[in-house]
Amino acid sequence: MIKEERFQDAINTLNTIPESSTTRAGLSLLGHCYYQTQDFIEAANCYEHLLNLVPDVQEYRLYYAQSLFQAGLFEEAQKIIATGLDSPELKDKVLQLQSAIAYGNEDYTAAQSLLLQRQDGNGQEASTKNDEGCLLYQANMYEDALQRYVSALQAGGFNPHVAYNAALCHYRRKENSQALNYIAEIVERGIRNHPELGVGAQAETEGGARSVGNPPALAASGLAQAFNLKAAIEYQEGNADGAREALTDLPPRSEPELDPVTLHNMALTDPTGGGAGLRRLAFLLELGPPACPPETFANLLLLCCKHEMYDTAADILAEHTHLTYKYLSPYLYDLLDALITAQSTPEEAEQKLGTLASSIGGRLRALAAKVQECRSATDQNALRMALREYEGALESYLPVAMARAWIPWRMDDFQGAEREFRASAEFCSETPSWRLHAAHVLFMRGDRYKEAAAFYEPIVRQNYDDILSIPASVLANLCVAYIMTSQNEEAEELMRKVERAEERKGNATGQCLHLCIVNLVIGTLYCAKNNYEFGLSRIAHALDGGSGARLCADTWIHVKRCVLGLLTGMAKQTIVLPSIALQETLNFLRACEAYGLTIPSVLTGPLEDSGEQPPTIGLEARKLRALLLRLMEYK
Repeated sequence: MIKEERFQDAINTLNTIPESSTTRAGLSLLGHCYYQTQDFIEAANCYEHLLNLVPDVQEYRLYYAQSLFQAGLFEEAQKIIATGLDSPELKDKVLQLQSAIAYGNEDYTAAQSLLLQRQDGNGQEASTKNDEGCLLYQANMYEDALQRYVSALQAGGFNPHVAYNAALCHYRRKENSQALNYIAEIVERGIRNHPELGVGAQAETEGGARSVGNPPALAASGLAQAFNLKAAIEYQEGNADGAREALTDLPPRSEPELDPVTLHNMALTDPTGGGAGLRRLAFLLELGPPACPPETFANLLLLCCKHEMYDTAADILAEHTHLTYKYLSPYLYDLLDALITAQSTPEEAEQKLGTLASSIGGRLRALAAKVQECRSATDQNALRMALREYEGALESYLPVAMARAWIPWRMDDFQGAEREFRASAEFCSETPSWRLHAAHVLFMRGDRYKEAAAFYEPIVRQNYDDILSIPASVLANLCVAYIMTSQNEEAEELMRKVERAEERKGNATGQCLHLCIVNLVIGTLYCAKNNYEFGLSRIAHALDGGSGARLCADTWIHVKRCVLGLLTGMAKQTIVLPSIALQETLNFLRACEAYGLTIPSVLTGPLEDSGEQPPTIGLEARKLRALLLRLMEYK
């Protein structure tokens, strides 16, 4: 069984033999099998019992320390090494383990000192080069680290873990194509050498593949690391679907079997919403180091802010103050602090963000001058480095600029938001996300539709052949901007384009809501202009008369807003609708009532769980219909 790497079967068989837990042979086999199945606590227990039986066997002391180290018990492992592990034959392995413990404790000076004591003989050159690369990587010396990894691959042949380290250096240097080349080689070799791991089986069976667990082959193949890095590259490039696809290609495992990095990345790419992602990140944070990835703390706070859970973010910061200085850069802490402060004192938040923007803005100007100098000197290497620094500073500046505009935006001060966008245009005007949000601000001004359309149009033209990849809000706002500037033909052509794209894709499941949202926004626009007859007919058409799969909390909120506007106007006797239009509205509400009996009418936050049954669309539609009937009968 052990020869065939059926370690769990071996453990089950050994556990049926009473002598296994009391004899050297049984405990040695159990310890080895538990270690291979990554049950390091049980492995450590076996080797502890072995040391009591045969205290003079140094290998068992080393295996005991290795098991404790793998379980994250660094101090306990160091104590075992210090109490009698002095065999000359095991010196290099002991030094390697001590160096790994120091590295895990982030004592990089001690790790470097221990590394220098190791010998490169006995085929250890590749291992030493790899460890040197790890120390250089931690010092952010990615180019030097990459050279060590390449040397390790040349000295010891292809090793998926060393290849992954090289890919990681390329990723940090923003050389994604080179990183993907290493990843492709790791995946290709992993599929060829370990077909039993079922790479891609989850995608083929839509998540129904049988779990392969965590066999030694998976750990040796480097597949988990490679696919996670590929997901990180896709996620960083804004391709959330590609990131999810990379994680789906992983060998199938149940959630309790997932490694912390995979769990972390699944939390960030969860398509069902923020709730599951937040819970996964909170779980990882409670695990603590070394199991918890260092990025977890920052990403949990950012995810809370993304879902406007600022009180939760403040509580997490208060409960984990010891992690603030360790895992948050001064820049990220200042940005999060300003976002949280904005909830109670917007003026103070504006001041904090202004200070941060001035600091980064000054650095951007200095780097821009440096880029120009490098271009004049025709030093390509220096130019690449300068451009990389400038892009990094711009990535830091953009969220600050967006946050400064967001503060007046949330108070419906769109003129103030536009002022903030003009202030950041010096650096961000060519950035796609800046242009998109600038368009939204101009659109909300209500009198700048032409300028808003000028920002929206390049976004649409760039993706015209794949129009459904454009956010529905962009298409809807551009249609409204066309209508408000008397360009009705352009609006109709754009809507026909969306309609044809949805027909080609197939909209039987109701998942594609682009045309629906466009019609809802246009219908709302006409209702806002008191043309309820046409506006409500547009809204009813958008939702298939209230009887389609497009009826959900997201779309219902626009329906009830417009119907309530109609009811208010009728109650004040400022709106008069023909009886046919009123009857069509009643029929529409009746259909919504029938088809929305079990559909929640309100959107809930990712962590909201009050235990109460939320109101349904059917119930609210019935109330609106009752109010409309009362107003129709009023004399």
